[in-house]
Amino acid sequence: MILICGIGRSIWCCLPIWERGLCEMTGYQLKITIKNSHPPIWRRIIVPAHISFYDLDDIIEKAFGWTHDHMFAFDFRDMEIDFVGSPMRNGDDTADECIDEWIEEGESFLYTYDFGDDWQHTVKVEKIIEYDKRYPQVTKSKGPNMIEDCGGIWGFYDHMDEAEEFDMEAVNEEFRNWYLEEIYPDSYVQEDYFETEDEEKMMKLLFSQMLNPDENNKEELEQFAEMFHKQEKDIRQSLPVIESLEDVFVQYTKEDLKHIAQTYGFTGYNKFKKQELAQWLKNHLLETVFMKNQIMKLTEMELDFFTSAINEQGISITEDLISESLFLATYGGFLPQKGFYQVPLDVQNKYKKICTPEFQEQLDKRQRFQEYCNAAIFLYGVIPVEKFAEIYNGYEKTNVESSEITEWIEDYIRSGEPYILKRGLFMDENLEEQNLYQYVLKEQEPYTYYIPEKKEEFLEYGKYECQRPDEKTEFFLTYLQKKQHKKAPEDLMLFYSIQEAIRMNASAEEILREMIDCGCKISSQKQVKEFSDTIRKYSSNLRKWDYKGHTRLETLHGDDSNVIEGKTKIIAFPGEKKVYPNDPCPCGSGKKYKHCCGKNK
Repeated sequence: MILICGIGRSIWCCLPIWERGLCEMTGYQLKITIKNSHPPIWRRIIVPAHISFYDLDDIIEKAFGWTHDHMFAFDFRDMEIDFVGSPMRNGDDTADECIDEWIEEGESFLYTYDFGDDWQHTVKVEKIIEYDKRYPQVTKSKGPNMIEDCGGIWGFYDHMDEAEEFDMEAVNEEFRNWYLEEIYPDSYVQEDYFETEDEEKMMKLLFSQMLNPDENNKEELEQFAEMFHKQEKDIRQSLPVIESLEDVFVQYTKEDLKHIAQTYGFTGYNKFKKQELAQWLKNHLLETVFMKNQIMKLTEMELDFFTSAINEQGISITEDLISESLFLATYGGFLPQKGFYQVPLDVQNKYKKICTPEFQEQLDKRQRFQEYCNAAIFLYGVIPVEKFAEIYNGYEKTNVESSEITEWIEDYIRSGEPYILKRGLFMDENLEEQNLYQYVLKEQEPYTYYIPEKKEEFLEYGKYECQRPDEKTEFFLTYLQKKQHKKAPEDLMLFYSIQEAIRMNASAEEILREMIDCGCKISSQKQVKEFSDTIRKYSSNLRKWDYKGHTRLETLHGDDSNVIEGKTKIIAFPGEKKVYPNDPCPCGSGKKYKHCCGKNK
């Protein structure tokens, strides 16, 4: 595969973890008014499209000073429909619906917060506009923040002197931080990926080449690559070389520098003025032992970007990728207007001194071990450390003790990975909740571990943290392209998004809703059947935790003679969600499953 600097590199590297569709950049201008307030207390807010009612609740609560302590509801009385949510989301909530279908210009609906005090807000949809931000913003307001548990609107006026002043600037800053920290919105963030038709055509060719290598496509792709290299070269030549990391830091505010220092765990920086702090921070970041430790924590992708920026004297890269990497964001300078990233000369020189052949060998070994960890979690979800050590030693032809493997895993987890060690088990951190790992282990009992013959295949699952298209799953891409008319890269993004939903045992209804939200047409009886058959087949060819990394087809048809210990275990298609012990029993008794139908299971 051809690796293209800039847009080609950045989009491809994100794909395995991206779960975002491509839609028009739209926003809604809402005027939200507290009912029966005199004079009216209101906020005018622009919110991005493709968010849920949960997200809209978060926005309104922040804009009025509510504290997420009570239930809420959105009421569309003309349609006799409401969407209800609670502070601690539960199975009875209906607020995970996307707002787009219910928003009409000029219409109004009701938002109620705290069913006891009955705070009612009238939400008027003033305009549907073009909006290129990923976060909401308040554009105008009147009146203070509200007061919790004061008895409703009339009690509020009895205590109005206690109400805090509404700070629009602070609220909008927090809204922006929601985006920067990727807290909001859930999976509805949109991006205009292509600035020109040439860029769009190049990307389509790139994805086509990845999936179906073709010499003709390859030749045309190389031509586009040459064009983008030239554009990148023109940007590079137009920018001055950055001599020192300090030159980057002096462009920041003092608060930004203090935040960087705090993030890295430094102390003693409050006494400095901005210029002094920039120099002090640069010296600490370039201290040899400290920088070595930071480099050792890098993912292969981060290191690839960083070394490319050094070797090529700057690369084109998206702002998202810079903001997602603390190392890249602090050890280089990024020009967002041009989407160009440079590494200062003093950082380059320090990096070259650090990266001796011995250090590079250690780095390669660590990164390979990280891929082993990622692959084990992707395939199995939970695995005894001893078994993990056996797999590692088998592939690497070594004899590392389990105790040492445990130390390596602990070190990797400390770098921020979402994994945990518990009772000799290495697992995805989500499985610790309500001891879910015990039920995964129970499901896995009849099966042996799926261990590919080739190490490269095993490590590929760790490198990309997904199951890439192959001869057994490419039919789903064909379905998206031919039946749902999805083009690159949206088809591949939806391929991975639905893959993750199936692997996490989403219901058929949830998968259908996700497909429809992404613009798929599944309405006629024929389309529904075709969708159901396709998803069932796709599910049967995906590697899942339940089967210790095997596919369902392998467990049923014995495609691998080592899949099952004992007789074949038939497990229902995951269109029906798993019921865990503390869930409400499906029989409707009102009891927990473990105290009802699941009592003897």
